[in-house]
Amino acid sequence: MLYNDEEIRVIPVRKSLTRPQLICGCDRVLFLLLMLFCIALIFPGGLGSGNYVNVLIGIVFFLVGVQILAVIAKYDPLFSQIFSRAIKYQDSYVASSHVYRPDKKY
Repeated sequence: MLYNDEEIRVIPVRKSLTRPQLICGCDRVLFLLLMLFCIALIFPGGLGSGNYVNVLIGIVFFLVGVQILAVIAKYDPLFSQIFSRAIKYQDSYVASSHVYRPDKKY
């Protein structure tokens, strides 16, 4: 109940609590997966066996992958969550132009 002599209580919402967590401008999960893949390519397959081509490929792949993930995160910071949810519900929600449209049989 609001009385005339009381003020409305305002609680500020901080941007840091609502902003998605990014690393190097990339989605956190995708960045860590990229880093894990590149480390697995560089250390056991490259430096461990003396194959320096794998080291070069791993570094180039990491640098290019970070740029691609940064562009994707700039477009949609929650891309990985939305994509995984779309794949998960793909069989449940058939995309069609109308509710009563019959499903296509492939």
